[in-house]
Amino acid sequence: MQKAAIFQSIGLAATLLLAACSGGEAEEKAAAAEGPLVEVVEVAPTSAAGAIRVSGMVGYRREPVLAFTAAGIVGAIDVDSGDVVRRGQRLATLRRTSGGANVDEAALARANAERDLARTQELYERGFVSEARLDDARLAVARARDSSVLTAPADGVILRRAAEPAQTLAAGTPVLVLGETGSGMVVRAPVASSAANRIRVGDVAQTRMNGTQRAGRVTRVGAKGNDATGAFEVEIEIAAPEGLRSGMVAEVEIAAQPGETAQTAIIVPTLALLDARADQGIVYVVDENSVARRRAVRTAGVTQAGVVVVEGLNAGDRIVATGAAYVRDGEPVRVGAGT
Repeated sequence: MQKAAIFQSIGLAATLLLAACSGGEAEEKAAAAEGPLVEVVEVAPTSAAGAIRVSGMVGYRREPVLAFTAAGIVGAIDVDSGDVVRRGQRLATLRRTSGGANVDEAALARANAERDLARTQELYERGFVSEARLDDARLAVARARDSSVLTAPADGVILRRAAEPAQTLAAGTPVLVLGETGSGMVVRAPVASSAANRIRVGDVAQTRMNGTQRAGRVTRVGAKGNDATGAFEVEIEIAAPEGLRSGMVAEVEIAAQPGETAQTAIIVPTLALLDARADQGIVYVVDENSVARRRAVRTAGVTQAGVVVVEGLNAGDRIVATGAAYVRDGEPVRVGAGT
């Protein structure tokens, strides 16, 4: 009887142990089957074949830096950032400190310059000399005087003021930056060398600033890459620049010629990209069994809509848009409702 009781106890213990093991394995399988909760989006092409998407800065085509040609002390600055000016308008004055030590010699130089200006003015009115010659004579008089006047070389708007009254300046020190309104507005965008080879002057472009789309045209492609980044600067003229300001960020799509390796751009959410370095990154693609697979992609910049992917994804791929940081390669995931 005692032996039977012992056998019954051993059998019960084995049954309980087997049940415990089976329950643990079931729980582990259930936990593995659940996986992290993520949101998934299906990607689709956003550009025509061969199109190049880049980001750049809006600016006037000509933005000259204005400075005095002689050293001195700033007497007055009549304008500030944002002021609209007309060609020939006085912008600033300077009291020169680099005049000759001989006062009589300086006075003689001024008298000669003024006589030459009067003679040139008379010849110009009679049609014997060009306007350029008259401008040179006026410049000579200005240089010979004790004070210098800085005038606007064209109609425009003051973009930046870099000096103040009573400030001592060396010759050529920047005083003002002018945006010439008559020169038009452009977007200057850095483009990778592989893409720059496919861009031609005259290519049609679409620009977008603050949600507004405007037509454009490529007017210049840089002949030399940036020493630090290797990118080439492309200039796109904006057809309707009204309301734009220098320094705005623009998204540009250039209808370039398709290359042998040209691929259609795909926009993915910013949070979907992991381990981003230069133009490389990682995303997780979810297959039909809800298993996430790690995939390397090549990128070409960031827009307001997300990251531009030009290699590594195909139309229709389902990628993890939210929660990618908690996913491991080959792991099942739970797709959130509405994704």
